Amino acid sequence: MRVPGGVLALLAAACILCTACGCLDTSSPPPSGGGITSIDLPEPEGYTLTEALAELDILRVEGGLNITGTTMHQVLGNRVTLDGRAAAWAIGLKDGEEVRWLTSGITGWRETSLRAPLPDDEVNMTGILSPEDFLAAQEGAIRPAMVRLDASTVDIMLAEGVYTVTIRSNAGVEVLAFRADNGEVIV
Repeated sequence: MRVPGGVLALLAAACILCTACGCLDTSSPPPSGGGITSIDLPEPEGYTLTEALAELDILRVEGGLNITGTTMHQVLGNRVTLDGRAAAWAIGLKDGEEVRWLTSGITGWRETSLRAPLPDDEVNMTGILSPEDFLAAQEGAIRPAMVRLDASTVDIMLAEGVYTVTIRSNAGVEVLAFRADNGEVIV
């Protein structure tokens, strides 16, 4: 089939006009990969246990979680920085004989099913150092282990009057223990 010259000339003129006006881009095609540009968002800063407990208290008042009549027996902090900000907190509660676990992370507090026993002793947050105060006071004892293991965060556990700090990385694991009331090292 033969296309008349006038039609070809008209198509060529339309292409030139569109290119000049910006309708047709003469730049190179987008890079392969679907044309999706990744956006690096900063990781959430985390929050202190004090901030997390304040949020839990608001949630309790608003009726979001019923923790009336429960007692706190264990606190776990995951990926905690030395300023006391954790990626996630978990609190072990006893409701009579029933064990309940609450976890808090970027999505807020929620009850989690976890079959883990709790220590008998209750955690009294007013009689101990807060995790952020404890970590600030013991930075000199904790940071050298973090440097040795090339770790930027620690995991902490608070139970039976003791803070247990676990520093872990691909280089190894080190565990330190401190009294929760005054921060003294437990040998």
